[in-house]
Amino acid sequence: MEFKGFQKTSLIEYPGKIVSVAFVGGCNFRCPFCQNPELVLSFKNLPSIGEEKIIEHLIQKRKWLDGLAITGGEPTLYGDLPDFIKRVRKEGFLVQVETNGTNPRMIRNLIEEDAVSYIALDIKAPLVWEKYRKAAGIKERDLFEKVEETVQILLSSDIDYELRTTVVPTLVDEEEIGKIARQVRGAKKYVLQQFRNEKTLDESYNRLEPYPKEKLEKIRQRIKDFFPVCEIRGV
Repeated sequence: MEFKGFQKTSLIEYPGKIVSVAFVGGCNFRCPFCQNPELVLSFKNLPSIGEEKIIEHLIQKRKWLDGLAITGGEPTLYGDLPDFIKRVRKEGFLVQVETNGTNPRMIRNLIEEDAVSYIALDIKAPLVWEKYRKAAGIKERDLFEKVEETVQILLSSDIDYELRTTVVPTLVDEEEIGKIARQVRGAKKYVLQQFRNEKTLDESYNRLEPYPKEKLEKIRQRIKDFFPVCEIRGV
């Protein structure tokens, strides 16, 4: 695989673990609030990092690292992702995949083959086409339907996973988070992520003020009983 970014150490990417983070380029979403626009719009201009270099780093730092988180961009756009994950797992490391959910077939196969140890699925908005189209910046309804399928795969699986939503003013409010919570009720873990108004794909979102911590906590209190674990992240 070819990567477009690499963070050698992260204490926050994989809950409770110390990992490196590999970033792929390219995405089939155009979320206006995206924090990695260069990985979406201009990744071909970024220097490439080969999988050998990443695996070499993991092996060298084996004493300190639990594993690797793969994010982007959208990792499941790459057909060779499963083979790369298996190489990393063969070395004894955990692997987390962060996804927008548009490749349910790959997610299902990764789970069935016990290839991945943790999946983080971003839920952009309530699972209603008109809402999701705006939040994800897409026109293809089949992408939305694939997200719905991936949600159901995770809800019925035994794998460790989290569902998470970035709480973006004008896109997602308290009522809409409530709708999401009811739609994915019973998920093992649901995370409310703070919106960051810097370097967004749509620059107009740079002018939005994130919700205060107190507002996010109010929302969490409203929905926390729907999930075994419900957290706020990024405040």
